[in-house]
Amino acid sequence: MKMKRFLKNVCFTYFLASSLLLAQDIDVNAIRTVDGRAKTIMEYLHDDTRLVPTKVFDNVYCIGSVSVVAWAITTSDGIILIDSMWDDKDAQMIEESLVKLGLNPKDLKYIILTHGHGDHYGGANYLREKYGAKTVLTKVDTDLMYNLNVGANSPRSPKTKIDIFAKDQDKIVLGDTEVMLVETPGHTAGCLSVIFPAKDKGEERVAMLWGGTGIPKDKELQIKYKESAEYFAKLSQEKNATVFLTAHLFADEGYEKLALINSSNYDGKNPFVFTQEELKKYFDDLILKADDAIKNSK
Repeated sequence: MKMKRFLKNVCFTYFLASSLLLAQDIDVNAIRTVDGRAKTIMEYLHDDTRLVPTKVFDNVYCIGSVSVVAWAITTSDGIILIDSMWDDKDAQMIEESLVKLGLNPKDLKYIILTHGHGDHYGGANYLREKYGAKTVLTKVDTDLMYNLNVGANSPRSPKTKIDIFAKDQDKIVLGDTEVMLVETPGHTAGCLSVIFPAKDKGEERVAMLWGGTGIPKDKELQIKYKESAEYFAKLSQEKNATVFLTAHLFADEGYEKLALINSSNYDGKNPFVFTQEELKKYFDDLILKADDAIKNSK
């Protein structure tokens, strides 16, 4: 029995050491470029190169690929996952990554899906079926998931049953942690953003994740996108949010921030932490971009 425990500890230590070694070798330039030029958005989205699973805060972990990531939140009573990537293969990678991070996939209790595109819901069915985790999505985007079968919602991404239809400012409570769900239509008609606690070396912070990175082409949705950005910015400021996360790390220097945390030169100052002024500027810029899109929309 002691030998079995010893071997288990050796294997776990090996996984951690391997992750750290890989992390120090992250080449952000290789992620950002192809054939000597900057990647397009579509090239990012189709790049399934794995990123090193990373503990970003005491209770928040980043798992995923160049294309898209999922965020795991640990609580006193299990794990909440935000998004689930593209497909079953990605779901298995989420499993493996949780183990490498010293977490148990069997502790997975909720999967919050920010919207009904395959790169966010595709791994949920596998994880739901295997671990009994409850899936969360708005009713509007559940319909989008089921009815759209092209583009990001190709057959690559299995549909999943939704256990909880989210409404604006609903709360998912698990153990000592409360996650607020905020309806932010725009990227899709039923998009969700989230606000939740993040612990930064013991310091309590408030994190937010903007659920829809890209501004849509449809003018009506562009108008909703702008309104949602204004609403979520106000709500985030009221909650004193100082942590900004996203599912697509090609935006907002996400790869660079992840690489810094994994670097041997990391000084402990978390790059995902913003000042209120910086967050205000972020949303002001986002609102201006939405304005421009609306003006240029036919």
